[in-house]
Amino acid sequence: MFETNIRLISMLGLLTIVVIISLFLDYLRILRRPVRLGLSVAILGIIIGFILTLNAVLPANHFYGPVFSESRTSLKLVALTFDDGPYPPYTGQILDVLKERQVPATFFVIGQNAAKYPDIIRRIAAEGHQLGNHTYNHVDLLKLDRQAIITEIAQTNKVIADAVGYAPHVMRPPHGFRDAVVMDAMAEYQLKVVEWSVSSRDWVNPGAEVIAERVLGKVKNGSVILLHDGDGIAAALPREQTVTATRIIIDKLAAQGYKFVTVDEIFKVSEE
Repeated sequence: MFETNIRLISMLGLLTIVVIISLFLDYLRILRRPVRLGLSVAILGIIIGFILTLNAVLPANHFYGPVFSESRTSLKLVALTFDDGPYPPYTGQILDVLKERQVPATFFVIGQNAAKYPDIIRRIAAEGHQLGNHTYNHVDLLKLDRQAIITEIAQTNKVIADAVGYAPHVMRPPHGFRDAVVMDAMAEYQLKVVEWSVSSRDWVNPGAEVIAERVLGKVKNGSVILLHDGDGIAAALPREQTVTATRIIIDKLAAQGYKFVTVDEIFKVSEE
């Protein structure tokens, strides 16, 4: 998941070249104390590369631009979000749970999946849930140039708009990865970047109770919860555990007095 990003390591690569040149000159006895210089540059390069990478993957980080990961509020509000769908039968089963308990959620859909199942996209919208853009091919945006990023976003917006008559105004980059180029492309499309504050890590199917406990142990007022109704574009792993965990999470949080809202609604609380 945490593949190296060329844009993030360009400076590190330049500094590495400087280190190599310094050590070569040391070998030729041309520089004084070049080893100290080389080590200093190497350490600096490692630190810079680490910082740039860390800022690209931490969900609550604003280094490359504003992202939304939670709401600071005294109200007992939480937002359930689901990534990687639509993915039958699991998206439908989750929608059944949400309908039964009258809970709204936000679905960040993959364009390629949405194109296959426009009826599910229409159901998501018809039942009062929010739709978000999760790219067309679920590709790490850090690996793409700006035009490729825009293509991923535009294709997904079109698929969603074709199904429900409008394009989303929120998006979540795959894995949450973004940098300055990604954020600039999102700004061009006037898309708010939504991350999360509570991760269930449900994609590895650790068991429904484990998924639920991971969420329940970290939830607080204003939390944005990350769950998965899909499995990328591979559509290979089951999501029954997430379906069951969703039911547990809703019931236990409701018993604690929490109200469930969409990302848009929790946005408004943050802006007030």
